[in-house]
Amino acid sequence: MKPLFIGCFTVLLAACSSNAPLVRQEVAYDSSSQARVRLYGQNQKPAYLISGIDCENQKHGIKVGTGGSLGDAFGSLVGTAKSQSLGIPETEHSRNVVKMNGVLSRAFFREYIVPADKAANVQAAYIGLTTVSKTPTTVSILTEGSCNKMASFVPKAGHDYEVIGLPGKGCTVAVYEIGKQGELSPVSLQGAVMCSKR
Repeated sequence: MKPLFIGCFTVLLAACSSNAPLVRQEVAYDSSSQARVRLYGQNQKPAYLISGIDCENQKHGIKVGTGGSLGDAFGSLVGTAKSQSLGIPETEHSRNVVKMNGVLSRAFFREYIVPADKAANVQAAYIGLTTVSKTPTTVSILTEGSCNKMASFVPKAGHDYEVIGLPGKGCTVAVYEIGKQGELSPVSLQGAVMCSKR
């Protein structure tokens, strides 16, 4: 039993000390009306993108996420999560995604094609853990805080972007425009777009 435990533990440690495997996909992309966005996530630190927001025709936009589903969280936990690329140039972040790994939390990314020239909300979250400890006379509950931060930007046609939650147990979200050689330029963010109900 002990060798099995040591073997499993070694595999988990190895998975957490390397970049998530990269799966490349070919999909139709119209650079005259669409943009591409890379979204990073992991267990306890999901990120979401709500693109194509149009308060007249598409109030809720199209929501995608990385790291927020049960399957993503489990894959990140056990080190089987894979990054998915649609051809956005590599950046310092994507080459070194291993630096974002946490304990039992492998970081990975997915790339998405989104409508250009329409608002996109980006959201980073941190989901804290709750630990319960019981003795015959006491019950202790330790709860880490949870948070999320949402902001918006407008992707330009033919441009590539990267959405990343900054390190630690916070909820700061950053967006970078990616140049042809993978160089990063910070994108100015606005408050989240919320369409009024009619």
